[in-house]
Amino acid sequence: MTTADLLAAWREATRAAELAERLAQIATESAERAETSALGSEEIADLAEQTAASAAKAAERARTAAIQARELARLGREERLAGAQSTVTTARALEADAKSLYHEAEAESRRRHDGANGAGNRG
Repeated sequence: MTTADLLAAWREATRAAELAERLAQIATESAERAETSALGSEEIADLAEQTAASAAKAAERARTAAIQARELARLGREERLAGAQSTVTTARALEADAKSLYHEAEAESRRRHDGANGAGNRG
């Protein structure tokens, strides 16, 4: 082999080593993003469970309001009207509670997801 051949081989080996280093860096970053994404997914799942539990509570309160409405239907006209208004007020309050719980969970999910993505993108 000539010195020119050795120089060419050395340059090829250097390029191969640099490429391997870049690929290793990309693989490391990809693994870190996957881990961050998995953690975010777990947090979203936890929030979904909390939201489901809140929805179950809201449904139970709505069921109670429906039972109260049925009982109020047996009362006199004025009492029925007052009871109906109370039921509407209760149902609207339940709706507002459920809406608020949903938006809070969604916002928390976005904050966690954005925070996880922001932490994974720094660097």
